[in-house]
Amino acid sequence: MTLSILWEEYRAVHPEGYAYSRFCDLFRGFERRLTPTMRQEHVAGDKVFVDYSGKKLPIVDRKTGEIREAEIFLGVLGASSYTFAEATWSQTLPDWDRLARAHVPFF
Repeated sequence: MTLSILWEEYRAVHPEGYAYSRFCDLFRGFERRLTPTMRQEHVAGDKVFVDYSGKKLPIVDRKTGEIREAEIFLGVLGASSYTFAEATWSQTLPDWDRLARAHVPFF
């Protein structure tokens, strides 16, 4: 949807309404008052969202003092926003596969 098409639809309903430039000014004023939040409704049990967070967590080996960085895996249920998090050493397929096998129910 473009602003031009929106204005054309407005003029079809209100032939004596605002000219295009005034319509654009008013629309931009309206736009500034909006909060850019996308609302979505999810049916319980319908969706789960999974991904790595992109942030790393330092893990210290108590015996050696060596610091390794772990990846943070997240899973969120769409309807309840119930969140699961687990640290893995990498984002490679073996780590992903281990997570999937451990947390996906088998029917």
